[in-house]
Amino acid sequence: MSSPPDVILLDRGNNTTCSVNLHGATIVSWRVNNQEQLFVSKQAVFDGKKAIRGGVPFIFPQFGAWHLGPQHGFARTSTWTLESPPERLESGDVEAMFSLTDSEHTRSMWNFPFRVFYRLILREKELHFNVSVSNTGHESFAFTLLLHTYFKVPDVRRCQIGGLKGCTYVDKVQNGLVFREDRDAVAVGEFTDRVYQDTPPEQIISNVVSGRKMRVMKYNLPDTVVWNPWLENAQAMGDFGDEEYPNMICVEAGRVASPVHLPSGTVFEASQILQVHYCV
Repeated sequence: MSSPPDVILLDRGNNTTCSVNLHGATIVSWRVNNQEQLFVSKQAVFDGKKAIRGGVPFIFPQFGAWHLGPQHGFARTSTWTLESPPERLESGDVEAMFSLTDSEHTRSMWNFPFRVFYRLILREKELHFNVSVSNTGHESFAFTLLLHTYFKVPDVRRCQIGGLKGCTYVDKVQNGLVFREDRDAVAVGEFTDRVYQDTPPEQIISNVVSGRKMRVMKYNLPDTVVWNPWLENAQAMGDFGDEEYPNMICVEAGRVASPVHLPSGTVFEASQILQVHYCV
C-alpha cells in the first residue's frame, strides 16, 4: 500500500481549494474563486524538517521559546496523519481530518500522552478550523496553542485590524511591556510582534486580497497575535524574502497568554472560521 501524498487537496469546485501539507498539518494554500488568500514565502523550505514559512502552521504544545524543545513546539515540524481524507458533504462543502499523537520523538521533549484532531471544512467563501486536544494519559498537562495564520495582502501599510480596541497587549518588540489598545483599528507600519489578550470573538482585517475584508471568528481562543517582521528582520531570516514583508500580515488566534491545564481523560476544544467578504 503506497503512502499518502505529502499535500492533501480539498477541492470544493469553482476554483475554491485548500491544500494541507502533512508536514506540520500546515495549510499552504487557500484559494477562493482562484484567488490565493494566504501568504507563503517564496523562500519557504519544504524539506520535511524545518517549519514552513507561511500559510497556517499549527503551534502546539508551546508558543514562543521553549526550554524543552524547538521554538513554537513540535507540532509544526511533525508529520501528521490523514485521519479522514477529503469528503464532500451534503452541503457541497468538503472536509478532512488530521491527527497527531504522542510518539517517542514527542515524549523525548514533552513526556505526555496526547492526541490532537484537526478538522478542516472548506466552504464557498469560508475555511473552518476545528481543534481538539485530548489528554490520553494519567496526569494533567499544560499547553499553549496557536493557529499561526499568514494572510496575503497587497500592502500591509494599508491594512487595518478591527476588533482589538480596549484590549491589553504584550509588546514583544518593547521587551514585553504591556499596553492598552486605544485605536478603533490597528495599523502596522513597522516591526510588530504583539499578543493581544482576551480579545473579542471576531476581528476584521481590511484591504486584504483585491481590497476585500477578511473576517476572523474564533471560539475558545482568547488571544490574538499580530506580527510582521518588517525589513530588518525579514533580511535576517533565510526562509523569508527580503522584500516580502509588505505582502503579509499575521493575525493569529490562539490560547497563548496563559496555558490550558488539561486533566487526565479530558478534551480541549476550539475553533476558528475565516470568511472572505466581497464588499469593499
